[in-house]
Amino acid sequence: MIARGIDVKLNVRPVMVGLVHEEYYEGPCRFGGGEGLQVGYDALVLQQMFKDFQAELEENVIPETNLMEPIYVERTDSWFSKEEMFEKMAADMDDVDFYIFHTFMGRNDIVIEFAQRYNKPFAVLPTICCEVAAISAATRARGLESYCALSWDKLRVIMQAQLIRKVLRKMNVLLVTRMNSTVSYSSIDSFLCLDHVTQKLGVKFRYKNFHEFVDQMSPALPGGNPTTPGRKTPDLTDEDKAAIEKLADELLKDAKYVDVSRDFVVKSLTAYQTVFKNLDLYDCNAFTVPCPDTCSTRRLNEEQFTFCMTHSLLNEKGIPSACEYDINAVVSMMILITAARGAAYLGNVVALNSDQNGKVDFDVDMFGGLPWTTKEDLDLIEDQRNICISEHSVPNRKMNGFNNEIGEYALNHFAVDQGFGAVMRYDFKADIGTDITIAKFSPDLKKMFIAKGKVVSGGGFEECNCATSVLFSVKDIELFREGQLYVGNHIPLVYGDHVEVLTTFCKMMGIEPVLA
Repeated sequence: MIARGIDVKLNVRPVMVGLVHEEYYEGPCRFGGGEGLQVGYDALVLQQMFKDFQAELEENVIPETNLMEPIYVERTDSWFSKEEMFEKMAADMDDVDFYIFHTFMGRNDIVIEFAQRYNKPFAVLPTICCEVAAISAATRARGLESYCALSWDKLRVIMQAQLIRKVLRKMNVLLVTRMNSTVSYSSIDSFLCLDHVTQKLGVKFRYKNFHEFVDQMSPALPGGNPTTPGRKTPDLTDEDKAAIEKLADELLKDAKYVDVSRDFVVKSLTAYQTVFKNLDLYDCNAFTVPCPDTCSTRRLNEEQFTFCMTHSLLNEKGIPSACEYDINAVVSMMILITAARGAAYLGNVVALNSDQNGKVDFDVDMFGGLPWTTKEDLDLIEDQRNICISEHSVPNRKMNGFNNEIGEYALNHFAVDQGFGAVMRYDFKADIGTDITIAKFSPDLKKMFIAKGKVVSGGGFEECNCATSVLFSVKDIELFREGQLYVGNHIPLVYGDHVEVLTTFCKMMGIEPVLA
């Protein structure tokens, strides 16, 4: 089963701790007068407060929340801490991701003891005055995981970061390998150690041999596939082939521009369908495969496909998928997708130089590795002093949100001479002025580079090969360039400003955010 990260909910347990006075009295720890001091009045007030607490939560939590049944416990001014209170608060604890407490003076010690007993992440209601800071100091001094938010805006950011952490713990990446299980010959800046990634983030990895994969791209052979003779394998079926033909027709019909034969579209979609079946078989929700390592087998050339279309279609389904076996990019994409609720784009990122007049020298700086972005694309940008370009062949139609309409797209080919390898094209010029967030881990997982930008142009809409480009402006090109040196070439991006959420996540996980 493919359990997409965007379908994960944060299970939040609301807990209210009430305080009931057993006698009539007033003083420095009990304010009020008249009937407010009478025995029994507290119970009435607390009932209403509990209802208000629930209503406030329902109105303010993030949409990706599963709000669990609220729990109410109370103590008296005899100051007993009954075991039954803690047992009640700990109900279904294994299912709870995050606690939100409603508490106040005279009951905060219960929250502290709960945190000490169970070590579960929590926050207190941001609208309960000075208690937020008091509880935060008490728990942090004890090394407990609590979060201080003095507004709902801040608490929602914390909840989004908690959701990202949960999504990563449910992330299983399908790695189709050939030469090496960690890096590709074209992606040397990925993670140093995948076991460390599992220990730190909870992400798991599942492996499949490339030759075994290609053998499954056609109906089963008598006696089994060449790489797995005699074994029953999940080869494509007649139903799969029918689905491929239907999808090819849909893509071709709705494309604004087409420069690839239908036969080559079908062949690339055959790879996509095979990947999708294996994701389901291995219970994975992310994918990557090496490019030069597999290309050099000549099987891509013989079968006349590339994985570009696979990456585009998976990403627009909310399933992170990256070129060149960039496992680091895949994990970073999952984080960005979870924050943005829209698809990610991955490309080769270059910070461009500009002269004293604020212009990029097209002939010098738009070097041979970026041949499809034209001078006209660049001339759309008035101020070129802080411009970066990201260029690859894997755009998609859902960057503006998974629930929004798809944008205009084109279909082209990857291979220049033979014309095979269907690729999708998206015109980033349609989104000029849109905020973007880009982010990626350092290979040692000690840092995450996070930057905000704005789309200023695009290119390659009608070109072949790795042609699609998005040009974006950043605040300080030198700061951006320095930060990129920690994380390498590919840096995924999503639409929107998600810097605060990603920064909060990094601090939550003990990772240094490098901001630009």
